[in-house]
Amino acid sequence: MQFGIFHTVQFHESLTEKQALDNALEEILLAEQVGLNETWLGEHHFSRHGLLSGIHSFLGHVAAKTSKIRIGTGITVLPFHNPIIIASEAAMIDVLSDGRFDLGVGRGYQLQEFEGLGIDVEEATDRFRESVDVIHKAWTEEKLTYNGNFTNVTDKWVIPKPIQNPIPMIIAVSTTPETIDFAASKGLTVMVGGPTAILGQAPDVIRTWRSKMDQYGNKHDHIDPPVQLPIYVAPTMEEAMNDPKGYDDFSLKILSKIGTPIKKDGTIPKGYDQWVNRQKDREGVQNNEIPLLRGTPEDIIEKLLICREKGVKNIFGNFGFPGMPKEKTQRSIELFGTKVLPEIKKIVSEGAAAG
Repeated sequence: MQFGIFHTVQFHESLTEKQALDNALEEILLAEQVGLNETWLGEHHFSRHGLLSGIHSFLGHVAAKTSKIRIGTGITVLPFHNPIIIASEAAMIDVLSDGRFDLGVGRGYQLQEFEGLGIDVEEATDRFRESVDVIHKAWTEEKLTYNGNFTNVTDKWVIPKPIQNPIPMIIAVSTTPETIDFAASKGLTVMVGGPTAILGQAPDVIRTWRSKMDQYGNKHDHIDPPVQLPIYVAPTMEEAMNDPKGYDDFSLKILSKIGTPIKKDGTIPKGYDQWVNRQKDREGVQNNEIPLLRGTPEDIIEKLLICREKGVKNIFGNFGFPGMPKEKTQRSIELFGTKVLPEIKKIVSEGAAAG
């Protein structure tokens, strides 16, 4: 199994921007120290849901401060950007990190972000798919020529080139069949997060993706798609359940107002039909295949083994909650790295040896 730490650097009222960013970096450095595999950082704009509007600047900062942990975007919202710039930024981070970068990408879902950046949400799906092609070509071809609906360029030398050939590109999906099919058709891994993961639907998504990969003749047995799940570890179950109170609804309060692509008149943008179901899911329709990862180290170990049985073997999460005292978040990371991770590695290793 693999594990990582996730951050959008949510901007709680009790912190300044500098404090929130510094705390996030401290958590990432601690995660590297205790043996986590990867850090994932997510782009957002215009709300306290995330400070990483300049995500690639922060990624460069993280690359300079770390040496072992892989660094990924979870996600870069492709419709917001010129894909040639994203290809160059990603390659730069890959070079600076000595080949430790993963580019997680998605099409976005917050209408207020599209409106604020002057991007037509109706074009999101088409922009996203074209950008995936442009970025891959920019990395793998000496000179880039591309004639599309949004990108038109002839014989341009896009540099730097990444160390990895190419950088792993990972497609963020919910339960939209077309996006899962698109990822599989390109031979790309999927990433599952948000309500899809929290509501226990990740195993279904992964099974669907694996089936699609088989249909397209793409190998996938060696790949474990990353799944974003909240994680909180405490010395006692009482602390694990009580510490987050008053903090664990911070994101939900924000997303209840802005976390949708649906327009004010009720119109559903092209490619976002599944968000009708998404809203119903948020209201409590839950598949309990995946347990809540909150508890003592022993409890978390047991729950992670359930995740593994369900096909979820690559998990990343935020180990605390916005506004929570940073000491408790850091304790959660330390307990995971020192008590949970070694035991999981031992169990997996023994299982592999026996098998």
